[in-house]
Amino acid sequence: MPAKTYGITCTKGGVGKTTTTANTGALLADMGQRVLLIDADPQQSLSRLYQLQQKANFGLTQLYRNANAEGCISKTVYSNLDIVINDDPGGDSGAISTFLRESITHFQHLFYAIEGIRNQYDYILIDTQGAKGIIQETVIFAADVLLSPVQPKVLDGREFIHGTVTLINKFKPRPGFTSITGRALPPVKVLFSQWDRNSDSESVSRYLRAEFDKEVDGQVTVLNTIIPRLKVYAESSLGTPVHRLEQTRPGSTLPALQTMLDLIYELEPKLIGIEPEWNGMNAKRVQGEATNV
Repeated sequence: MPAKTYGITCTKGGVGKTTTTANTGALLADMGQRVLLIDADPQQSLSRLYQLQQKANFGLTQLYRNANAEGCISKTVYSNLDIVINDDPGGDSGAISTFLRESITHFQHLFYAIEGIRNQYDYILIDTQGAKGIIQETVIFAADVLLSPVQPKVLDGREFIHGTVTLINKFKPRPGFTSITGRALPPVKVLFSQWDRNSDSESVSRYLRAEFDKEVDGQVTVLNTIIPRLKVYAESSLGTPVHRLEQTRPGSTLPALQTMLDLIYELEPKLIGIEPEWNGMNAKRVQGEATNV
């Protein structure tokens, strides 16, 4: 089957989009899925996260210009995990944004580049910038699903709701048109991230779930899986996927391996029962201390 494309989006920075993209992609790869990461964030954090085994001659700029991924895909040191490096740090004033503004058809180039490689992968995950912009809109146009990490804070939630409603209205077809872009806005999956286990987070979570249902009914789903605020998730930004860093944890909080597996299983129920393996080892059989790469 052709790859399913996830756009990791949120209009606010610092909510864990890059680590969510990287950790989700790496776990899918260890579950035997063919995965491509695309770094569409001008900060280029995803591009620097995982060590490369083979760097491509080109990156995101060439992919956009040619509407083709040939020569733009680098291989990481992890099996089944490839990446398109972001080589344009300019953001809204950079080469890609300038190119996109030259022609309305350029808006579709990312979509067509992905269409050309869908049969080479099972999942494609695209990291985005923490702000609205033309590059983010091309990602939304190309994605099958939007995965949106949100901190369980009222202000963050309200900002996300406002941004989502704005996007829905922007992608909504005008009278007489079936679709203004040819594609509807993809479904949005909200992931509560950087969760503190306290009463405030619980109450804010209930409030935001109600607000999401009221404001964007049918378009947004709040996931049951929650990513806690733990040191191990921050440590994963140093280059080792979080599920490899922590398979067990004392106390009631789930270890990172189980939390990330829960996220995968909730997003992709067809993968339920598939266990990740690396270095010839079945992760669910690991006992005692976490085994690092």
